[in-house]
Amino acid sequence: MNNTFTRHLYLSAVSFLFLVTPRVAGAATNCGGDGKGLTNPIAFCNLGDFLIALLGLVAKIAFPVIVLFIVYIGFRFVQHSASGNAEELKKDRDLFFWAIVGALIVIGAQALSFAIQATVGQLTP
Repeated sequence: MNNTFTRHLYLSAVSFLFLVTPRVAGAATNCGGDGKGLTNPIAFCNLGDFLIALLGLVAKIAFPVIVLFIVYIGFRFVQHSASGNAEELKKDRDLFFWAIVGALIVIGAQALSFAIQATVGQLTP
């Protein structure tokens, strides 16, 4: 990247930051709905609550997909074990392993968010 492009990019980013910061700050102060300032368009007053709700939504979508994927892998495993194809059986074992790893990542992320939320809740008066 040339120097002029980089300078214009930084100038645009700083200008955008100065234009957006008062709006975000105004929306954050009007979380109670007192009618003053900007109206908060989402139902969450802070980033932590929003991220926890987003993670819950991802978990609600991911768990049925993981279950369906494991069932599909089971069908593949039965099909390939009946045909005696050792190469496909190895692929099925790898697919099953990574499906379990994905499920553990989703569960671990949710457990970690609950632990962080509980810790922050204990630290705040």
